[in-house]
Amino acid sequence: MKTLSKKILTVCLALMMAVVMALPTFAADYYGLVYRPFYSTSYSNNYLNVNRSSTSVPAAGRNLILYRTTSPGTDQRFNEVYVSVGGKSGHIIQFAAQPELAVNRSTSSGNAILYSWNSEVNLSDSAFELINRYDQPSYQLKYGNFAGQYLCYASDSPGARVYFSTSGYCIWDN
Repeated sequence: MKTLSKKILTVCLALMMAVVMALPTFAADYYGLVYRPFYSTSYSNNYLNVNRSSTSVPAAGRNLILYRTTSPGTDQRFNEVYVSVGGKSGHIIQFAAQPELAVNRSTSSGNAILYSWNSEVNLSDSAFELINRYDQPSYQLKYGNFAGQYLCYASDSPGARVYFSTSGYCIWDN
């Protein structure tokens, strides 16, 4: 009887651990964060957005822009996640609808794009240092030739370019 009780207890504990570990995964996909330019005097309805005509268009490689909406949807939802790949680690801004994609710096244009983050080479253009997380949050690239560049926006207006720059210290609200 004691052996049966121990087996039942073990199975219940394993099931409970599986459920507890699965909940944050589902919550991250459903409750993705939204990022918008931060201004102390006003809050706009411009959000970080995947620049595509519909969700049926692949997100990989697409530029990021600001998009004006009062109800952020799939293309405006991201998750801030700490990851490690090989010898590199850092925070990424992961696309909630496709967790294998994250905000990345385009080598050729300097634009912010969505790209795979799960290799050591790709993480170089996706891993961020989080700067001043409480009152003026910013994101600065951590590795590679572009280390020290900030994730920026051209202006707080719909369709504004999102890019990386050493001269722009852009603040995001999430």
